[in-house]
Amino acid sequence: MKLMYLWIYTLFLVIVWWFFIVAKIHAYKFKNFSNYIEKVTQILLALLIILSIIWYVLILFLDDNITKTLNFDNKDLYFNEVNY
Repeated sequence: MKLMYLWIYTLFLVIVWWFFIVAKIHAYKFKNFSNYIEKVTQILLALLIILSIIWYVLILFLDDNITKTLNFDNKDLYFNEVNY
């Protein structure tokens, strides 16, 4: 299960980082139009690196027993079927 989470998160990160690279190229291209565009992309770079590392650590240290201990037993529920 953990391997599946890692694959899904890796694919998500590839998409996010691809958008960041495109934004960085455009920021470099249009850096003469704004004084803050380089600062914002540097902050965004630091934020993306920090969040990427933190979420990988969280996924790696995720307890596999969390999903096993959840009880999805719906025997006590009563469903009344209504035909229209």
